[in-house]
Amino acid sequence: MVPEVSIVSGTYNRLDYLKRMVTSARGSIGSGIPYEIIIIDGGSTDGTIKWCKDQKDIVLIEHGALLGAVKAFNDGAYASRSPYVILANDDIEFIGLSIMIAVVFMQDNPSVGIGCFYQDRGGQKWHVEQMPAIVNGVQTSVYYGQVCIVLKWLGDKVGWWGNYLRTYGGDNELSCNVLEYGYKVVPVECACIHDAKPEDELRRANNGEKLANGNHPDSHAWISKWRHKIDGKLGPDVTDIPHSMNMVKRMYRILYAPIYEPGWKIQRLMKRGLRLALEKYGIVTECDYMSNIYDMFDMADAFKPDIFVLQIQSIGEFTPDIVIELKRLCPDAKYVCWNGDYHPENLYNQQYMDMLQLFDLTGLVTTEVASRYNGAGIKWFYWQIGYEEPIEDYHSFPDGVPVYDIVFLANKYSSDRLNLVDSIITKFGAKNVGLYGNGWPNGWAKGSTLYDFNSGDALYKRCKIAISDSQWPRATGFVSNRLLQAMSSGAFLLQQRFDGMEELLGLKDGIHLVVWDTFEDFADKVVYYMNHESDRKRIAEVGCQFVRDYHSFDDRMVELMDELYE
Repeated sequence: MVPEVSIVSGTYNRLDYLKRMVTSARGSIGSGIPYEIIIIDGGSTDGTIKWCKDQKDIVLIEHGALLGAVKAFNDGAYASRSPYVILANDDIEFIGLSIMIAVVFMQDNPSVGIGCFYQDRGGQKWHVEQMPAIVNGVQTSVYYGQVCIVLKWLGDKVGWWGNYLRTYGGDNELSCNVLEYGYKVVPVECACIHDAKPEDELRRANNGEKLANGNHPDSHAWISKWRHKIDGKLGPDVTDIPHSMNMVKRMYRILYAPIYEPGWKIQRLMKRGLRLALEKYGIVTECDYMSNIYDMFDMADAFKPDIFVLQIQSIGEFTPDIVIELKRLCPDAKYVCWNGDYHPENLYNQQYMDMLQLFDLTGLVTTEVASRYNGAGIKWFYWQIGYEEPIEDYHSFPDGVPVYDIVFLANKYSSDRLNLVDSIITKFGAKNVGLYGNGWPNGWAKGSTLYDFNSGDALYKRCKIAISDSQWPRATGFVSNRLLQAMSSGAFLLQQRFDGMEELLGLKDGIHLVVWDTFEDFADKVVYYMNHESDRKRIAEVGCQFVRDYHSFDDRMVELMDELYE
């Protein structure tokens, strides 16, 4: 995945400070926005190199010796793969969601080449440093980027920190060239960093010997370059006419708030299909509203989304008042609710329906609500779940993936399901049935794969028959995601009949899967397909291809955008 922003920093024997900077950067970006951290090390001996190599989000460039801050930041900036580069010292900490705020600012202000973070260096109030410049022929002062966010293409174009300085003045050099290229250098409101400014070995090495006039050699070199020989004015000639158009295109900003149930950390790793599909349409940040609903307001205020995609399946953390407040913060955004489950007591709750009236669009996994929702003026559409791809060749079976004739991945939700499993085990033998789920009588289940899509995929790939029931067969279009997970894995699926299977999902009995009605019907079909391997494999292959062609989360996003911007 191409990162949206790169944080570049040089370091030398400042591991404790570096850790604080990196930790603050991770929190300041917000969840879900792709990033990279590029660290250029000048030969540290305090464990910095090993620590950096152990961090999955850090790209380490080893200089092996102190070659100067200018070379360090130049090498890091040129190595960046992002449209935006943040140049940050190793002894600072980002405050709050400052990086997210800075990225949003740059997106919304294409005439800005450098966005400056406010700082508190030396115990001063929040401020952005200034340097000499010439505006309309008049000597004045303008902002320059110390800790700052820069357009990558523009930094590459003007040469970042130049090639004639060693330690200091590179930030001034970059700012001068950006201003003369016609792009603005301005502070980013509410983007702040705390600057520790330690008086340590690195700072002493950087300060070095000063010249007779008291200037650092780098300062003298910068002044010499930017001093106008004719009139003695100092600094760049600022122009507001860009030499070329901004090459970074504005993308949708999407705030995605899925349901992460407390106690199931694996969801954050495995439930990623919709988020990845959303990322193909814009920059996505994620909010875990189940942990703290009020984080949503801070996120919305900082991120300023164009689209909210909120998974709300009942009245609880979310209420009509919460949605009203979000719409006050972001009045121009589109608001989408997705209910990926079927519980009539929630779907027809009056307060829940009142809340859905506030949304631009609601996606539902059943069409049963049609008359009630249409009558209430709720704009909705049928929006089924997609299948989750396994992340890598990983599963939770330390001794190898077991192989079963029949696999059923399900929790014990109802007496009907309990009776079904009891009948299957009695009929076909416990050792031949791979039951995985929670709530079953002792000894029935072999374990649980709840939200562990990798382990489920491994079981489905190796079984002869995967089975699925329908808890609400009359709820038209509703089916467990088990159907899509099993079929996308290539399993032959026996699915209990439910209304709308072919009309809404395009799945045909005997072509893509096989439908069963009663247990007797189910048992007969198990026996038949166990003994007709070629038929079983043919249906499984056709079904797998169909699901992958039409029921991925990418397909769901096409449906959503068509509905939202019709």
